[in-house]
Amino acid sequence: MAQEYHQRLEEIVKAFTGRYGQVSYGTTNGPNGDTTKLLVRVDIPGWGLPQIATLVFIEKHLWDPDPERYAYLYDLHLAPRPSGRFAYHWHDDVPHRHCETPPGAADHHYEGILFDDIGWAAEELFHMVTSGISCRGLRPLRDGPAEAVAA
Repeated sequence: MAQEYHQRLEEIVKAFTGRYGQVSYGTTNGPNGDTTKLLVRVDIPGWGLPQIATLVFIEKHLWDPDPERYAYLYDLHLAPRPSGRFAYHWHDDVPHRHCETPPGAADHHYEGILFDDIGWAAEELFHMVTSGISCRGLRPLRDGPAEAVAA
């Protein structure tokens, strides 16, 4: 099973390497050994140029007889901080969008969808790097994780 998680991490890294910016990645295991967290960070534009944004992709997986991803955070931070943030989150069994704009705005959680394509999330977030973050048109999440868990 460990090989499957490392293979997933390598697939994610390959999707970003040379396409967006400088990529760093790794894994961490939970204190009880029952989870594995995959982490990919992409600095845009990277390679010694001034940084304009950071993409962070975190997937958390359970080690059990039927291993599955049980949490994710695909996150965009525009630089220099704080100039906005947009993310796809899943926690408390609720997939949602997290959007903060303008700078200094309180955290906001909006309705979202469950998806399994990190490439799609990367394309959406990278598009926001060039077009800017906007929360316009998003529907607020009712009784969701905004009150229960800080992402």
